[in-house]
Formats: sequence, C-alpha cells, structure tokens
Amino acid sequence: MAHLQTSFKPVACTPHIADQGASRIAYRVGGLSFGMFAEDGLQLKLDPILYDFSVFPGECDIHITVSLVDKLQIPDGPPLFHSGGLWSLFKEDAGVRLNFQRSFPGEAPYKSAWFDRGFKTGHLQLSRDFFSASWPVYPLEYPLDEVLMIHRLACGEGVEVHAVGIVDVDGRGHLFMGHSGAGKSTTARLWRKQQGTHILSDDRIILRMHNGKLWMFGTPWHGDAGIASPDSAPLTDIYVLEQGSKNEILPLQGGLASAELFARSFVPRHCPESLEFSLGFLQHVAQAIPCNIFRFVPDQTAVETIRRA
Repeated sequence: MAHLQTSFKPVACTPHIADQGASRIAYRVGGLSFGMFAEDGLQLKLDPILYDFSVFPGECDIHITVSLVDKLQIPDGPPLFHSGGLWSLFKEDAGVRLNFQRSFPGEAPYKSAWFDRGFKTGHLQLSRDFFSASWPVYPLEYPLDEVLMIHRLACGEGVEVHAVGIVDVDGRGHLFMGHSGAGKSTTARLWRKQQGTHILSDDRIILRMHNGKLWMFGTPWHGDAGIASPDSAPLTDIYVLEQGSKNEILPLQGGLASAELFARSFVPRHCPESLEFSLGFLQHVAQAIPCNIFRFVPDQTAVETIRRA
C-alpha cells in the first residue's frame, strides 16, 4: 500500500474537555484554521463532528470574537444575497454581515456575524433570547461554519465542491463529483469495502493548491455515509457521477469540464470578485487534472472500472 500523503494534519482535542466549554476553541478544515474567542464569560464548545479537526486555539487564519447581546437589529436596506432559507448577507462597514433567523426572512435574527472583506476577522453576536452564558455553545453551528468557509475560500484560497474524495491502495486521489442523488454515498460505501482505501468525505471536499499541486481536503460536512476525515491528499483524477446501465468512462474536455465542475461547486455567486476567482480556479483544475463522466452501476464492478482506468 502506498503511504497516504497528508498536510495540515490537525491535533484532536479531548472530547470531554470540549463538552465542558472553554473561552477559546479552534479547528482546522481544508488547511484553514478558525479560532473563536468568547467575551463576557461566555463558554464555547466544538460540535462533536469537529473533534478530529480541532487544533490549539493560538494564531488562526480566521479570528472570531463571540459575545452575547440583548437584541439584534435587522440591517437597513435589502440584502446582497438571501439564501432562500434562513440566512441573509448584507454589505456593512467595509465588510459584510451574515444574519441568521429561525423561521422566516424579516424577523429579528438570533445570530449575526460581521466579517471584513477578506474574511480574516469577525465579530459574532448571539441574542440572549436564544443563548445563555449558563451553558457552552458552538457559535458557528451549521450553516454558518460552511458559509464562512465558502466565502473565505473565494478570497483566493480554493473551492469547496459537492464530491467524494477517495485515496486508493496505490495512493491515487480520486474525486467523484455529483449533485444530491447522483451516487456519492453509494460510491463511498463501495470503496469503503476495499482494503487500504482512505475516504476523506462522502459529500464535501475542498480543493486547494499546495506546493504547486492540486490537493483535496476532507471536511466535517458529511453525507448519508457519515464519513468525515481531516486528512488530505494530492488529486489525481476527477469523475462526474451519473447512474447508468453499465460502467463507462467518458472524457470531458475544455470548457465543458469547467462547466461541470462549476455546477457542482459551492461559490458565493453574489460577489463578482469571488465568482471570477472561483471560475478561474476551476478552469485551472479542469486543465490540470483529467476529468471524465463516470456512468456506473452500484456494485463492486464500478470500483474495478476506476482501478483499471
């Protein structure tokens, strides 16, 4: 078996300490560290899914102070972007504000975060109507943690994609991309049966340049198979998943490959600069890494087809 190459390997925290709460916590995903620092006696904790991603809360790539406030206001003016769900983004004071509400747009938010334009520093405010200093809280609970990651990556760091990341017994890094229902979790379960295989995630993968090579990083945001690893590995090939009546690999070329990658990526489409970077990055990925359509049947023959390719 080839040795699994990793970078930015986090040091896990002790779960019972994380549950008790602390004034400073941190984790690292995709080679980027997120540090949270509480004010006014507030106690913080990590979500259990982040235990394997935790790091010492020292100097971090993203620094976030967290505080409790009596009331959060709805910003004046329309949002730059509304998720269609329960969060909205506003332009504010040389940066942006992310507001989160529990039921419908227009109500007072329960959580509000301001970040500078580079998403390097931020201040997260929690409403006392929903949070208390009496018990520890994970301040970046989903979807804020992933929304923050997507925006920071778009500042020239990389792109998060809807994909399974798999390192086979020979050390090759396969990326299987797909929309919901395309077969990502099925693919992860099939490869999980292969001795010597390492799966980084069954739903979300981060792509970044590292030492002149494209790398894929595991994330805590897993799919139905429940696989989330803090490891990373060089990227060898890319497959866009389609379910079919037989196993076949169809090469993707040029702009078509870039378009297929973009359609399965998480990009801040409301920001022209972020969109421009993300499109350029995915174009580079499509030029540097072989991209294919993979039509497959959900059994072990699919794995053997890829291994023979």
